[in-house]
Amino acid sequence: MEPREGIRDVVQKRYAEIAESRSSCCGAAPSSPAGNPVTSNLYGDDETAGLPGEALAVSLGCGNPVALAELRPGEVVLDLGSGGGLDVLLSARRVGPTGKVYGLDMTDEMLALARANQTKAGVQNVEFLKGEIEAIPLPDASIDVIISNCVINLSADKPRVFAEAFRVLRPGGRLAVHDIVVKGSMPEPVRRCVEAWTGCLAGALDEEVYCALLGQAGFEPVTLEPTRIYRAEDARAFLESQGSLLAELAAEGRTLEGLLAEADGKFRSAFIRAVKPGRPDTARADVVVAPARAEDLAAVLALLGEASLPQAGVAEHFAHFLVARADGRIVGAVGMEPYGASALLRSLVVAPAWRGRGLGRTLAERLLAEMRAGGARRVVLLTETAAGFFSTLGFERIAREEADPAVRASVEFTTACCQSAACMRLDL
Repeated sequence: MEPREGIRDVVQKRYAEIAESRSSCCGAAPSSPAGNPVTSNLYGDDETAGLPGEALAVSLGCGNPVALAELRPGEVVLDLGSGGGLDVLLSARRVGPTGKVYGLDMTDEMLALARANQTKAGVQNVEFLKGEIEAIPLPDASIDVIISNCVINLSADKPRVFAEAFRVLRPGGRLAVHDIVVKGSMPEPVRRCVEAWTGCLAGALDEEVYCALLGQAGFEPVTLEPTRIYRAEDARAFLESQGSLLAELAAEGRTLEGLLAEADGKFRSAFIRAVKPGRPDTARADVVVAPARAEDLAAVLALLGEASLPQAGVAEHFAHFLVARADGRIVGAVGMEPYGASALLRSLVVAPAWRGRGLGRTLAERLLAEMRAGGARRVVLLTETAAGFFSTLGFERIAREEADPAVRASVEFTTACCQSAACMRLDL
């Protein structure tokens, strides 16, 4: 078997070429009737209306996971192997301005194309990340729904992909992916011929193995629904033109008729659903986020004390705090200190029973929106333990001396936080 690094390099090179040529993996436009049997005719015109043609031109999927994933407003979605960004942009429409969609891809050329498509589409609630699906650069329990479109089959370490997906999903989070699978065993020569016909790299698993690996990662329940079954007879004309493949078959004592019989109906596109066990994210439904009231101060200070977070300076700036209420109790808070064009984000805290449900992100994103509306152009913060979380919101590490002097003179900077805390900034 080819080493994992070799497989990754082959896939990365191929996808870079596709991004630069702006063509689908079979070299024909996906809408073409004579196009690739896997990638053609997956999206309706009503779905792709208003999106850049380049996003559709490099669509390499085998299905339409966005149409079947049942995305809801406000959800946080991750697309594994986002390519030119088509499924990311479609998902962004579904989750709306209160939601967010991440696209993860390892190919610089694809990421550049996806970001250009995002700009052309004018979509704000999207972020493209560079990384591998075997090592997702996002925190634990930070995603509501994971989608993917004919990408996991390309990984040489599928168990690791499923383990990473399980890690970043919140309890109750959903996996909803389209992929290529095989029904039953298939001789290697037959597999090579069918893969040559589809025109796409493939490492398809037996459908039962696919579901079993998801179960081993912790998902339950797991369901698999075939959406396209590839008939071998459709490949006859192509295979008859492939002299080298036919020579390989002859050398192995096989005939084209025998190959077609063995391959018929074995390769298929399938929609796979799986759920991470646990209580679903109900923060958005059960919690009300609103400006803090004076009588909320004691409860917020108590939350900060329980979390070992600084309380100094909170009372002086409490007019700029938001709180989250559930059943009449304060279960979360976040505050800011305005300093002209800069603002200091501080005191993001969530009650222990409410952690892992997206409430921290909800509070932070709401406060950032208010900062923008209030004219702030930069947001700075200090954190000892949550740099990974804030990086998912777009914050980047900076040296303390890069913060505005007024921010550096704040209690948070001078006395409340230790010098080892990471300093981070987001330009609004």
